Amino acid sequence: MFHQHFLSAPGTDLGPLDSGERVLWHGRCAVAEYAFDEASSLPRWTLPEGAEVLVTDRRVRYTYADENTLSNGELFWLWPQHLRVQPGNRDVGRNATVTQIQLVCTGPAGSYPALVFAGGDLATVGDADKLANVLRQAIARFRVENATEIGVAPAHARMLAKLVIGPEFTNYQGGEGQTVTLLGAVPVPAPEPAYDEPVYAEASYDAPAHEESVYAEPVYDEPVYAEPVYEEPVYEAVPISGSRAYADRPGRDADAERAEQALRAEQDSRYAEPDLASRASSLAARVASLVSAGTDDDRGDGRFTNLSAYLNDEPHSRR
Repeated sequence: MFHQHFLSAPGTDLGPLDSGERVLWHGRCAVAEYAFDEASSLPRWTLPEGAEVLVTDRRVRYTYADENTLSNGELFWLWPQHLRVQPGNRDVGRNATVTQIQLVCTGPAGSYPALVFAGGDLATVGDADKLANVLRQAIARFRVENATEIGVAPAHARMLAKLVIGPEFTNYQGGEGQTVTLLGAVPVPAPEPAYDEPVYAEASYDAPAHEESVYAEPVYDEPVYAEPVYEEPVYEAVPISGSRAYADRPGRDADAERAEQALRAEQDSRYAEPDLASRASSLAARVASLVSAGTDDDRGDGRFTNLSAYLNDEPHSRR
């Protein structure tokens, strides 16, 4: 779908000129918009040779009205980047071409929309050169006078000032044509998308009947207190080093085995080397045996047998 940059919506009235705006050229010719970034492009729109063209010190305006429609548009001097005069060839008939004035601009997304004037009052190359000189001077003077507002660099403003006084376009039929670059150009804004105004249907609402709310007193259930029941804990037999509360703890079998090993070691040590208690009990038993046997050794004088000799004979006795 082609975008239209320089044609107003159908039926739009551009209104009178701005206050202080001066008319520099007035005539009739065909007007069209082309896409110069597209090879062999067809015109996006065209107005016939009867279109009225008005060149001022701020813009170019064009209008064409017939029995059914009103078509018009405009191009401000902020936008043109190149001004070119393309003379027609010398052929006749279907191969003949007409002389054109092309105002090429920089558009959005790398596009180059161009406004083209041809035919009508621009029937000859000389007529096109005269209008092109008016356009060159008007655009250059506008940018020099408004350099601060537009943002034109001082160096560019000096070069634009030279275009106000020359060089003039001088072309001939069948020639190569001439192009002038206009510094300080502002890109053409993207056209606003055309859309139909949405139609809103009036919605009808049935107002719901209002009912008074009835307040209900909240009902609370009293909690029932239950007396706790105490149960005596049950203890199970556990290993020696185990806790009564944890009978199945890890290592239970290992602790039982170590306790059994310790008991066997203690019994073996008692057989290998009796301790003092066992030796004392053994000695007491021997003394009792000697005392009971010593009745035969008693003297009539009342003396008793000396037990120290028996004690000294005990190999493991201690004093």
